[in-house]
Parts: sequence; C-alpha cells; structure tokens
Amino acid sequence: MRRLSPAVGPIRLAVWYGKGGVGKSTTTMMLSLLTARRGYRVLTIDLDPECGTSRDFLGTELGRVHNNLKSFLESPIPAPPPILPSGIERLDLLPSAPDEQRFFRHFPEHSTRLQEGLQLLPSSYHWIIMDIPNQFDNVAELGLIAAEYLILPVELTADCSERVASVVRIIDEARGCNPGLKVVGALALASAPRPGRELSLSYKERLVFREYEQSLEAAGITLFRTIMFRSATTVEEARSNANDRLMHWTARRRFKRLIAEIHFRIKSRSQIPSPPPHGRKHHVQAHPHRVAATANA
Repeated sequence: MRRLSPAVGPIRLAVWYGKGGVGKSTTTMMLSLLTARRGYRVLTIDLDPECGTSRDFLGTELGRVHNNLKSFLESPIPAPPPILPSGIERLDLLPSAPDEQRFFRHFPEHSTRLQEGLQLLPSSYHWIIMDIPNQFDNVAELGLIAAEYLILPVELTADCSERVASVVRIIDEARGCNPGLKVVGALALASAPRPGRELSLSYKERLVFREYEQSLEAAGITLFRTIMFRSATTVEEARSNANDRLMHWTARRRFKRLIAEIHFRIKSRSQIPSPPPHGRKHHVQAHPHRVAATANA
C-alpha cells in the first residue's frame, strides 16, 4: 500500500451508532491496538463522557489527568488537542473527562473545534480513531464533524434495527457541516452461541441481518462481511487490559479481517498509508505502570 502524504493527513475514523451496548468502545480499542501493531502511528480519541475507552487505557489514573477533551474544548486559544502517551508503542490518546456530563451537554452545537484542532496535529499520525457517544448530542456531533470516515456497530436485535432511519437522518445532519463524511460500513454484533457450538447466527439474527441489509442499502451503506460476537470474555479482557494478545485467536482473526475490510473500502476511495519499514515486526508493549480497569462496551 502507498504511504499517505503529509498533505493528505491521517485517516480520521469515527465509531458511532445511536444505541448503547453495541461494542463501540471495544471496536475502537481493538482497531487502535491492532492498527498500531501493524506499524501505523495511531491517535485514539474518546469523546464519550462515560470514558470507557479512556479508562481502558488509563485505569484509575484517569481521574488525575487534567489535560483532556474538556480542557481542550474550553481553551480560548486555537491549539492542537493535548496528547497523552498511552503506554503502548505508536499509540497515543486524547482522553475524555469523567464526571463532566454537564459541560459536554452544554457545549455549543455545530462546533468545528475538534476538526480544526486535528488539523494542527503533527503529520506523523497515520490514523485517528474516535469513540463517539451513542446519544446524539453536541459532543457526538463534534466527532462526526471532525471525522472523515464512519463505522456503524449494529446489534442484531429488532430494537437496534429500528433505529436505522434516525441514524441515517443524523448522519445527513452531520454532513451539513461535514459534507465529506463517508460511511465505511456497518459492523454486525451477534450473541455468542452456547459453549461447544459453532460461532454462527441464530435464525432470528439472520432475519434481523437481512432487515439491516435492506434498510442500510437504501441509504447507500453496506454491512461488513465480518461479524463480531458478544460474550467473548477474552475480548473483554483484552480490551480492559489494552492488550490484544489476550484475545482468543479466533477473535483476533475476526478483528484482523475487519481491519482488512476497512483498509480495502477506504483505499478504494482515497490513499491509505503504508506502515513504516519493518513495522509489523515490532511488538505492542503495555506500559508497566499503566493501571488496567474494566468497562462496559
């Protein structure tokens, strides 16, 4: 793959859907870890006031971090976002601020502050991956305006599929401020079958999957071929410890397939960076002093 030129800038990828519990934070974390392992320089941004991704990286240290999303947004001086080392090679973090829901709730609408701040970052980043809260509020809009590409994690349940129309409407609203926003695809999340059974969709999940195909196709959105499965305890352990090596090899293989699909779909629309020479031989090491903490997807 060809290297992305500094004039083009990093790939800005947002992970969002208008429902909680669909695996947004887990997807953000695993994409960040595995993309960094491939040799890319990654910046992970947590816009969710619940701070799931931030806690996975920083654990109990999060409460002592003062340079975060809130401090960046309330600063009157135009500047790039404050970046923290994640403790993992080639992976940096812009954490959210815990217990600051009131601030984020009253942040101005249609803000381009994050989009402008990202343009001031050094050109060394290849990917910027954003975890965006499911409630479409001013902070979620902030992330969608700053993003270039969008992934929609969707749960294979009827109540989740019923939200497609409102999700598409919100994406159209975001494009009013960010006409270049493109949906890479929708990532289906299924329930894991009972132990000893093959990972496959139930009859009901197959029906919901077809509903998604039809409703999303009408909006020009396609589902990824890769399907993720819930209740994979090794995935949760890998996420909460920010270490993809803790995943079962079957889960790691699915995430690698997902990354390959994302690369292919984005590359078909624009250039995508190549990893630095010999980047794949490096190992992602967790910082020895990083405190792990569990969080819900």
